[in-house]
Amino acid sequence: MSRYEFLLFGHVVFVILWVGAGSVFHVLGIRAERADDNEAIEGIFKNIASLGTTFFLPSSLLVLVFGLLLVWDSDVWSFSQLWIDIGLAGFAITFLTGLAWIKPQSEKIAAMIERDGGMTAVSLALARRMVVFGRLDYVVLYLVVADMIAKPTGDDVGLLVAGAVIFVAAAVYFATRARVLAPAPA
Repeated sequence: MSRYEFLLFGHVVFVILWVGAGSVFHVLGIRAERADDNEAIEGIFKNIASLGTTFFLPSSLLVLVFGLLLVWDSDVWSFSQLWIDIGLAGFAITFLTGLAWIKPQSEKIAAMIERDGGMTAVSLALARRMVVFGRLDYVVLYLVVADMIAKPTGDDVGLLVAGAVIFVAAAVYFATRARVLAPAPA
C-alpha cells in the first residue's frame, strides 16, 4: 500500500465513521419521533452528548488531518482547486456547528434530562429543534461527500448551482421546521 493509498484509506474510513454514526442517530431520531417515543429521544441525546467529544470530534478531526495530508502528499491535488476549497468550507461549517452549537445544546438537553429525571415538554421541544438543525448539518456533510466524489471545477456550473439549491432549500425547510418546534416560553 502506497503512502497515498494509506492516507486515502484513513480519510475515507473516518468519513464513514463520522457521517455514518451521525446518520444512524438521525435514523433513530426519525423512528423515535414517528413513534412519539420520548424515552428513545432521551437516550439518543444522552448518547450524542457523551459521544460528541469522544467519537464525533476525533473522527471529524482525523477526516481533516488525512485530507490535508492527501493534498500535501499529492502531485495532483492542490489547495487552489475549487472542490478542495468547497470541501474545506463544508468541513469548517459542520465542524464549527458541531463544536459551537450541537455539542453545547446536546449537553444542555442531557443536563436538563438528568436534572428533571427525564424529558420534559421544554427539553423535548429543545431536543426536537436541535435535531432539525442537526439534519441541516448533515445535508452539508452529504454535499461535501458529493463534492469530494464529483470534484467540480468552475466550469461545472450546473453541479455547483444544484449543490447551492439543495443547501438553500434544506436551510429554508429546516429553519421553517425549527420555528414550528420552538419551545414555548416558560
